[in-house]
Amino acid sequence: MPATLPRRFTAPFLLLFYSLLGCAQADPIATLTFPDFPLAEVEASLAAHQRNELTTRRFKQADLAPLVQQLPESFTVDTAGTSVEGRPLWRVVWGEGNTDVLLWSQMHGDEPTATAALFDLFSWLEGSGDGLDSLRKIIRSELRLTFLPMLNPDGAEVYQRRNALGIDLNRDAVHLTSPEAQFLKGERDRLDADWGFNLHDQSTYYSVGFPAEKGAVLSILAPAFDWEKTMSTKREDAAQVIALMNAIWQQYVPGQVGRYNDDFEPRAFGDNLQKWGTRTILIESGGYAGDPEKQEIRKLNLLGLIAGLQGIATGSFEQYTVEDYMRIPQNEFNGMHDVILQDARVTLPGGEFVMDIGIRKNERTLPPQNREFTTSGYVSDLGDLSTFGAFDRLSLNGQRVVAGKVYPGEHTIAEISQLNPQDLYERGYTAVRLRQPLQGPPPTEALRVLGPKNWLSPEVTYGEAVDLLVYGADDTLTHVVVNGNLIAVE
Repeated sequence: MPATLPRRFTAPFLLLFYSLLGCAQADPIATLTFPDFPLAEVEASLAAHQRNELTTRRFKQADLAPLVQQLPESFTVDTAGTSVEGRPLWRVVWGEGNTDVLLWSQMHGDEPTATAALFDLFSWLEGSGDGLDSLRKIIRSELRLTFLPMLNPDGAEVYQRRNALGIDLNRDAVHLTSPEAQFLKGERDRLDADWGFNLHDQSTYYSVGFPAEKGAVLSILAPAFDWEKTMSTKREDAAQVIALMNAIWQQYVPGQVGRYNDDFEPRAFGDNLQKWGTRTILIESGGYAGDPEKQEIRKLNLLGLIAGLQGIATGSFEQYTVEDYMRIPQNEFNGMHDVILQDARVTLPGGEFVMDIGIRKNERTLPPQNREFTTSGYVSDLGDLSTFGAFDRLSLNGQRVVAGKVYPGEHTIAEISQLNPQDLYERGYTAVRLRQPLQGPPPTEALRVLGPKNWLSPEVTYGEAVDLLVYGADDTLTHVVVNGNLIAVE
């Protein structure tokens, strides 16, 4: 790895150097040689550092406590604050450099993907023997990393966005009502942090660009710090690091990284950290087909963080420009559906119509443990959905679609497990009713499992819970949409 000056010295030193040589007309940055990021080696190393204790989204602070206690001596760990309900707010520090990087996750309690990625990063930073020791060494020597993992442990306990006061911590950067917000602001000020990584999850239904084709697996932002969206030097630095990370991510999820709207939010932490002089990078974990627990997105978080930290430590982010950042297409809220049935023929009270049908899922966390959840597929849109993307899209060319029915009677979980879904589909049934409320995950994904008081719409109605049966040209059943999942019928 070629030796380079630490980034905080690079640009001013070289500008002076080239000026003295009479070469001021040349771009000094363009003449630099930066170390390559060893992408293949880093990717190959990740699996060994995934903390398998965290494989679902609804983990709690109690699940993290043993992992914190097991951190090696190279990490400094302390409790630097407490939440509204008295849970510890941890501060984890690693590295010996003069450049302070502050990374915080899960300020929204139902946004855990980056928290898992940070614990994977803790393991990776202390790895060895995989050909990446020099990379770790330069990160350690140039940076001091301060992590605030799971900033909102009370919200995580019940898997909700807000803290125990009902306050959105990302709208409390100025009033600082919440102890968790006070903690984050105090750490930023104590460090006078050079860089900040603001780590979130976003809805799985964001798309990249509009009209939409692909979902936003990740979204990024160098937040604005004023209404005019001024691009200061420090904000430019953040944009360049994002461009570096995007170049890595594009090799794995091409066309599926979006740029978040940068309208100024005067109450938000990212916008204010940028205003207070910390180069701030927002990463939002979105949606990826077949990855409901966001484990693949977790790996992409880890990969991007390693690349970003290397870029800051070596100054290699200077290879990228604000224009590279601005070329990342903007994400679009609700640009995606789980399923779109295109040109479906449906019979409604007003007659027979050909229209597109969009399906999304609502997710409900199950008390009292708040570790399991159920979903309910519903009609999210009707009409012309040609500008929307979908994780599953089926073009029907006017083929018939009808609403699924509920199988008669109330049944036990054991009885439901014995039912033949294919047989029920042929008879027009897609759902079955339990005798008692569902206390855990449904016994099957092939049928919608309803509690005693749950309702399924008997027709295709906007906003209602509906299953669908799709009939082919010869009026034989070809597909069903059960609880928001598209299933081919054999």
